[in-house]
Amino acid sequence: MTTALLRFPFALMACLLSMLTVDAAAANRVFYAGGTGDQRFHDVHALSDGTLLVAGDASSLDWLAPQVPRIQLPATGIDSAAAGRIGFILHLSSDLNQVLRVAHFPPGTVRDVFKLRSTEVPGATTGVLYLSGGRQSASGGYYLARLNGNFVSRLPDGLDFAYNVRADGDHATRQPWDVGGDGAVVHAIGTPFNDNWAAIEKINAQGQRVVVEHWHAHWHDAGEWDGTPASSYPNAATQPLRYSAIVMKANRRGSLRSTTQADYAQLASDANGNSGRRGRLPDDYYHTGPCALQGTGTCPNSGPGYTGYRARSARTQRVGAIAIDRRSNRLYFGYATQTILPGGNPDFEPAVVAMEPDGRLRWWDRLYRETTSNSPPDQYVDGLAIDYVNDRLLVMARTHGNAPDNFWRGNQISLSPGAQGFQNQFTGTNGNIHISWLGGLRLADGRVTAATYVAEYVEGSTNFGAAHPDPLLEGWPSPNAGWPNVNTTRCGSNSGHSGEIAVGPAGEVAILCSGRRTLTSRDAHQTMPRPNVANPQTGTWNHFVRVYSPDLSSLRYSSLLTGQWDTATGAGGDNTRLIGLALRADGVFVAGWHVAESPGVAKGQPVPTSNAPSWGRTQPTGETALLARLSGERLGGAAAPGVGRIFGNGFE
Repeated sequence: MTTALLRFPFALMACLLSMLTVDAAAANRVFYAGGTGDQRFHDVHALSDGTLLVAGDASSLDWLAPQVPRIQLPATGIDSAAAGRIGFILHLSSDLNQVLRVAHFPPGTVRDVFKLRSTEVPGATTGVLYLSGGRQSASGGYYLARLNGNFVSRLPDGLDFAYNVRADGDHATRQPWDVGGDGAVVHAIGTPFNDNWAAIEKINAQGQRVVVEHWHAHWHDAGEWDGTPASSYPNAATQPLRYSAIVMKANRRGSLRSTTQADYAQLASDANGNSGRRGRLPDDYYHTGPCALQGTGTCPNSGPGYTGYRARSARTQRVGAIAIDRRSNRLYFGYATQTILPGGNPDFEPAVVAMEPDGRLRWWDRLYRETTSNSPPDQYVDGLAIDYVNDRLLVMARTHGNAPDNFWRGNQISLSPGAQGFQNQFTGTNGNIHISWLGGLRLADGRVTAATYVAEYVEGSTNFGAAHPDPLLEGWPSPNAGWPNVNTTRCGSNSGHSGEIAVGPAGEVAILCSGRRTLTSRDAHQTMPRPNVANPQTGTWNHFVRVYSPDLSSLRYSSLLTGQWDTATGAGGDNTRLIGLALRADGVFVAGWHVAESPGVAKGQPVPTSNAPSWGRTQPTGETALLARLSGERLGGAAAPGVGRIFGNGFE
């Protein structure tokens, strides 16, 4: 077999590759859904029987055929009155050909169905199904709910519970929460970067607030008690504790600060093995001492900490993402703190924290090395996902510009000597931009194992290095060659985004982002013209989907999903929003919508469609839902692994 492959004529192999690419592209399905009024898809969720759920909202459901079965879900317990909106869940066949049914809330109740999560470990039979969505009420925020059926073993017809979350700002629009294998939900409340309140709380599988033994802040009917463990609370007989929280205010009791001088002075190594990091908890970084929870101990809110940072007084923190390992119910969350640099300039600093289900700390990481040179660009955590294949936490973060100490570089990972990220670091001279970063941290101890920046090129730039050697990228400049200028690239951080990361059955990693001159693979459904050619065509701002190899060193797939723009002027694109993501063996699924210019009028040009089912559309009419299933040479379908083995590209 090996000898035969070696004698296989190269021209014939190239022809075979071309045919396989066409076949993969032909399997793509990209189409609109909707009719009069407006519609959005917000999330896509794969079920264990091969079917899919798509969550969204619409002004009506008249665009669905009359014969589609309808299940009206009661909105009992949800504080919302969203006039003119219907939150829904479509149940689709595996091939997207058929709408099996639609479950929806009564018109005018919830604003939308935004997120879908279920309690099983990936690969197991679908467990209990949870959802969240927006509320229109005096208190704002979002709702959490558990369906009484999962569409596999039982069709739902109601809610086991509904829970109203008080939230505003990013906490309301992004809805950071996740559910464990035990059905308990951890979620963010309050308003980030505000003078009022923000926290992380937990509800059980019955939708009731719970006490978490090793969190620091707890409430009873008469007020707050700060202490740990919760079982040491002295008045349990007369005023029992009702629930607990992690207070997301760095200068307040109950926050992520050490409670003793020994813990405050503790020295440890960071996620990349650098020694000398001070403080047992991440918010020690901004203060001159620990925060005692009880008695005569003080809780100084003065700074700076040991590298010169101080936290902005009374300001809440932004919870960017929450993830729970459904095997162990361990909790992971990422957040950002509004800070002041030693020179007085404002800043935002990130951290990722891992905890046991009972609230005991496992580890935390700043995502860069703490030194007195500081890290002046604003930095945030925008997304988290558990990679069950490689036992790691995938982190999507974002930085505003460059600095001496920025996120871990893909070619400077101490546990992976000689490794490369697809894009090792920030390059070029553009500073006032937001670019993203994707990294993998071991679940056991938080050590970083792989990383890549996600920063697309600048329109009109000429400072490229050599072409990337991977034939899948077909001559695109390598992000790790030369010193190319990069431009704003946001992954799950703009309005309506929730920082989605999807992990495939072999540990591949899919993300959704927006960028300018976005690098695409040659098998993309929609490619960006290469900028490193004579007289390049004009690109456009766009939303795109990308799939990385498990080690984040190479691409499996990268495609735009935006209006087909005029390549002479750039007009017609930048008109989609992609926020729902799922990754299966047969490809990557993406959900979102086409933006309206005005009621009933779609902005720009349509997205190129492919193989629209009978219930779909090929043209948008105003704000119109968008759904895609995409595959390629190294993504989805039986052809992909074979191509990788023949050409020796390091895949499979």
